[in-house]
Amino acid sequence: MARSAAAFPTSIVAAAVAAVLAAFLLASCGPRVEYRPRPGFASEEELPNEVVLDDGTVIRYVPVTEYIARKKARKEGRDYDPEARSRGAAALGGPPPPQFLSWEELQDGAVRMQAIMPEQVVANTMRAFREERFGELWDQLVAEGLKRRAAEEGGPDAARERFVGWASARRTEVMTLLNRMSFGFSTNAVIIRKSGPTSLTLELAPQVAGEFKYRVVEVEFGQTKDGERVFLLGIR
Repeated sequence: MARSAAAFPTSIVAAAVAAVLAAFLLASCGPRVEYRPRPGFASEEELPNEVVLDDGTVIRYVPVTEYIARKKARKEGRDYDPEARSRGAAALGGPPPPQFLSWEELQDGAVRMQAIMPEQVVANTMRAFREERFGELWDQLVAEGLKRRAAEEGGPDAARERFVGWASARRTEVMTLLNRMSFGFSTNAVIIRKSGPTSLTLELAPQVAGEFKYRVVEVEFGQTKDGERVFLLGIR
C-alpha cells in the first residue's frame, strides 16, 4: 500500500523540498557570465562573441564602450541599460555619444592610437607591430616619461630612431608575446600586478611563459586633455 506524504519523516520531506529548490535556483541562475572588451584587432571570425570556458563560465566580448558602461553600472549598484546613453542624449536634443575608438585610421593614411584599458595597449601595440607603424606607436602610445628618459642620450629624434630599430629587429618575438597575451585576459594566462602608483605589469603566467622570449608588458596610466589614458611603458 502506498504511503502518503504525511507518513514520511519531516526531515526527509524538508530535504527533498530543499533539493528541488536548489536545482530550480541553479537552473534559473544559469552559468556565470563575464563581459570582456573586444580587442580592437580581433574580428568576430578571429574571436567569437561568446566563449565557454572549461568550468562553464561564459565570456562575452562586447564593444569597449559597452564594457565601460557595464562596469560603471555595476559600480553604482544598478542594472546595465543599453539604451540609457542614447535616451539621455536624445532628451538633450543631441546625437548619441561618440564611440571610443582605440585605433582610428585617418584619411591621409595615418592612424590615431589611444587606450583607456591595458588590453587596448596590448591590442594597439600588436597591430602597430603587425603593420610596422613603429614611429607612430612611439609618438602616440609610449609613455612620456619613458620617452624623456630615452631622449637623455642623443635627444628625442635619436631615441625615436632607436625604438624603431629595436621594434623592427624584434618584431616577430614581440608579436608572439602580444598575440598570446591578447587572448589570455579572459583566462588565467595573464597575471596583472600593480608595479607603481600609476603603473601595472602584465605578465604571462608561468605555465605558458616558458616558450616566449618576451613575457612582460608594462603600462602606465596618465591624464591627457581627453581624459585618463593608458600608455606603453615597456616590453621585456
